[in-house]
Amino acid sequence: MLSLKCIFIEIHLCSMRLILLHIILLTCFCVKLISQEVSISSELSLRNYFSYDILGDIDGKAIVFRDKGFVKEIDVFNRDLELVQSAELFFEKKRVDVFCITEHDSVFQILYGYFERDTMFFKYRTYNNSVVLQDSSLILALHKREIRKKVVSTISEDKSKILLSTIDENDKLIFLLYNAQTRSLEWSSKVQLTGKFENKTSGIVLANNGDFVILLREKLWTSNPNALTTVLIAPRYNLQKYVSFSLRDFNIDNFVIKPDNHNQSWLFCGTYSEKKSKEAEGYFYISKKFEAFDGIEIFNFLPFESNLYSELIQGRKKKSKIFEDIKLKDIIFRNDGGFIVISEIAREYSRRNPYSTYAQSSYDGYSRRSWIDYYNDDIIVTNINPTGDILWNKVLYKKQFSQDDDGIYSSFFVLRTPSRLRFIYNDEIKKNNTVSEYLMDPVGKIARNSLMSTAYQKMKLRFKDAIQISSNSIIVPSERSYDLNLVRITY
Repeated sequence: MLSLKCIFIEIHLCSMRLILLHIILLTCFCVKLISQEVSISSELSLRNYFSYDILGDIDGKAIVFRDKGFVKEIDVFNRDLELVQSAELFFEKKRVDVFCITEHDSVFQILYGYFERDTMFFKYRTYNNSVVLQDSSLILALHKREIRKKVVSTISEDKSKILLSTIDENDKLIFLLYNAQTRSLEWSSKVQLTGKFENKTSGIVLANNGDFVILLREKLWTSNPNALTTVLIAPRYNLQKYVSFSLRDFNIDNFVIKPDNHNQSWLFCGTYSEKKSKEAEGYFYISKKFEAFDGIEIFNFLPFESNLYSELIQGRKKKSKIFEDIKLKDIIFRNDGGFIVISEIAREYSRRNPYSTYAQSSYDGYSRRSWIDYYNDDIIVTNINPTGDILWNKVLYKKQFSQDDDGIYSSFFVLRTPSRLRFIYNDEIKKNNTVSEYLMDPVGKIARNSLMSTAYQKMKLRFKDAIQISSNSIIVPSERSYDLNLVRITY
């Protein structure tokens, strides 16, 4: 028979075991809360392919479209990124120009065109996520005289509108506004621009309501670095406005034009300086509704706060208190009309003399990429309220360096949720790498986490080309030795 003392000892040991078990269970639960699930697809070859597009969640499946010239292919992956189907798309002609491919809940649409004799036919097709054709129709037919330049597509943020543009033989801009929801041509027009401009279809931004802005750049022999001209076109009103912006005596380097689809307004924002265009002394911006823009507009100028400089240099000695190489990456709109500017310290250095004989005789894409160092460093986040006051600046520290890769693995991706922003990036640009993130809440509080390691996974992640497919999930392309993997990260 056990003594009373032995019984007490046994009860005490049982209690300790229960407490230890609770601690282990609680620890496991906490680890599960802060962890993320990572799925990796099988490899798809990119050798001899011109391009590819990744479509997000189409009724539970991810789609990859690969263009090999005469061959167009679709690869379908399930939620676990297992390849479940591959199919080749066959069109009316062997030579087809695919203008764009977009996802819409349970289907995806392809806008394409082909020539038959002297006419180009613009058509669309709709497929479900099993690559079964659901619908197909002719949008428009144009004579080849109307298409002197390649057709360019611009897609609205919600993918409901697609603007096709080209230039005819009389140097007029031709616009075709396609409504992806009604699957019909919503508006078409010809626009004759007054002035000498270049790349007329390269700077177009489209809003969800169909309004769009054309950024015009003057030709080199008439260029004025302080001139910024745009054309605002509203198909719903059949209105067209030329708007010039006064920069006073400032120089501008880079800027973003973006529609605030929630507040039905347009934002022009960039960096300015008094001396050199590559320097930055602050942000300039203007935000207005379409109807409020006039012939000549004056920007608002916001100088950088003094504490931002000390945060960026981190105690390093620097003679000049001028920022350099600040590149605007994105704008995030607040519901109250304010906005968040996201910038990055990014620069390039050539390792060969641009005046050498070899450099002047080698202008193909590969030779340009083969002698350049890419630096992508700290991220600057600036919160600006509707009255134009800077609420706060935050610096997210990182250092990325690569050579001869066009910087495709550098920079970062911003995952947006209602309660926070996640800035996800590669710590270093190398084979065996770690992936980290900064979490930022609405008042600017920051936390940094390590997410995952790519060691022995044969992955090189292109975060700046990632797509967000839900509030807690992204798909990131991984490219290595002409092989493509899809990587899904779910929080």
